Parts: sequence; C-alpha cells; structure tokens
Amino acid sequence: MNNISRLFFTVILLVVFSCSALAETEEKGENKTDGIRHIRNEFFVFPENKIGNTLYRNKERIVSKDNLILIDIIEAPGGYIFYGTNESVQPELGFIGDPTVKFETLEGGFYQLTTAKRKIRKIYRLTNNREIQSLLPKSNTASGLIYNKVDKAAFFHIAKGETVETEEGKLRYLYTFKIHIVKNGIKKIIHLPELIGDYNSKLILEWKNKDTIQYKLSNNRLETVVIK
Repeated sequence: MNNISRLFFTVILLVVFSCSALAETEEKGENKTDGIRHIRNEFFVFPENKIGNTLYRNKERIVSKDNLILIDIIEAPGGYIFYGTNESVQPELGFIGDPTVKFETLEGGFYQLTTAKRKIRKIYRLTNNREIQSLLPKSNTASGLIYNKVDKAAFFHIAKGETVETEEGKLRYLYTFKIHIVKNGIKKIIHLPELIGDYNSKLILEWKNKDTIQYKLSNNRLETVVIK
C-alpha cells in the first residue's frame, strides 16, 4: 500500500470514529433526563424530569407523587419540604413527615411551617433557580409574613426574650423582634436594623403602602418603617 492509499485509509477511519462518537454523545444527551441528578448533600432525584419520579436521601426513598415532576427537597423540622411541577408546569411545595406539622401556603408564593410540639416556625419560598429557600434558616421563630401584593414581603422573628421589671415593679416577659424584607426575584434577605421590644409574643405587621410597614405595640402605640 503506497503512502497516498495509507493516508486515504486513515482519513476514512477518523471520519467513521468521529461519527460514531457523535452519535453516542447525542444518544446520551437524549437520555440524560432519565438519569440521576444530585440536588444537595446526600439528596438526589431519579429519574430526572419525569412525572411520578422519586426523591431520595442516599438510598432511602423520601417521596414520590404521581402527578408531579419532583425537582428539589430540603430537610425541615419534623420531615422534608419538597418541590415539583404538575402537568400544567405550575409549582407545588409540600411537606412530608410528622403529621402534626402544619405546612400552610401564604400569599405571594411563601409557605409557613409550624410544629405542634416545639412550636418551631419557619418560612420558605421558591427561588428563581427553582430551589427551596428557608428565609431565616438559623431562626425557629420566623412568622407574621405579609405581602404587599406588588414586589416584596415582610416578616419578623423573635431575636430574644427576657424577664424585666416594669416601672410599676412587676415582672414581665419582654420580647425583642427584628423585621426582615424579602423582594421578588432576589434571594438575599434584607434585615432591618431596628430592635422592637414588646410584651406580646407576636408582632402584627401591616403594609400601609407598597414601601411602608406599620406595626402596633401592646400599649396601642403605632410605629411605621419605610422600606427603601
């Protein structure tokens, strides 16, 4: 075989190999939605992007829903919160675990979790990246969320509590609150610097307009906070 024939034969082999590799890559690309997708830590979903699929933690099956394509899951007090989309591609968040845990849908795409025994309160939402977000993961007292029906929500948590002596010489339990702001489409939470003290264990928040919050203390005093 002369040099020209060898060169021609080599070129033919390279073309055949390249076409075979491309076909294999395309086949893998078409089937990648049938595989395993790791979510975070030890969680994964299988098969990916298929209705009725299953969310796992390591090798333990956590949840499967016949009417949902499950996408994300996080551990929560008493169980897990999962996220999926239905046949109309509408997002749905749910809770699985302790049946005494209350998981409520709030206005504006937010969710409140409340445990019965320990009275833990947490607030969640879905981010633009289709991930479940705990709005204040280090706190167990997040509550009172209100939505301004435009672009943001506000909620509070109890920063601390202590027994104090009043001017009348009585001992009362004083709660210290902090207010937090969540804006649509922004993952970062705004923590307002004000510390609010009151004898009630719950702070009642109200939007006066889309940028102004009002709250009422136990002595009937009204205070406002402008959100910039």
